[in-house]
This record gives sequence, structure tokens and C-alpha cells, in this order.
Amino acid sequence: MDDDLVRFLRACLDEDERAARAAPDGTWGRARVLAQVQATRMLLDASHHACAPACATEHDFSRACGLGWMGPLHEDAGERWLSDDTGRRFAPPPVTTGWTLRVLTLPYAGRPGYRHEWWP
Repeated sequence: MDDDLVRFLRACLDEDERAARAAPDGTWGRARVLAQVQATRMLLDASHHACAPACATEHDFSRACGLGWMGPLHEDAGERWLSDDTGRRFAPPPVTTGWTLRVLTLPYAGRPGYRHEWWP
């Protein structure tokens, strides 16, 4: 994971929180901004949880436990799939922790310090 991207995103969230808290109570959008900052921080924190060694065999999208809910990844003859409780197969989503963080950083793409390589 790109530590610079994470630092940039955390700084942007801190700035958004300070601006929202400085706004008068009852200002439209203030509670929404604070909730969005909290939700983004939760995703950011979850992306930094280390996987237990067993996770490498359970999922390999990014080896991030935040994605463990996807269930075991199956692979045979180059085909990859997940299965639900009924055994039905479905394609694994193209989501990785890095991609998710790059998407979360998109609203800040116009700010100084944003790098073009962070674009998802």
C-alpha cells in the first residue's frame, strides 16, 4: 500500500473534519461531512489490518483481512471464483484495498499533493 497516499488521505480527512467542526451548528452538510469523514477513516483503518498467515489461502485479492468477508477463493485451470453458502459460483470482484483507497482519495484529486498515479 502506498504510504504517501494514506498520509495524503488522512491529512485531507483531518482538514475536512476541522472545516466541518468550525461550521455553525445546523449548517447544511456539516453532519454529512463528519459522517463521511468517519466512514472513510473506518475503511482506511480496516485496510491496514494485517492478515493472519491462514488468510493467504482464504483470499488473495490484497491479503487484507478487511476483504475476508468475500469467502474462500477457488481456482482451477486459471479460473477464479467465489461461492456462496449454496455452492453457487460467482466471479470475484475486481476490488483490492489499494483500489479502494485510490477511489476514496478521488474527491481530493484537485488538492495540492495529489499524484496522478493514484487515479484508480
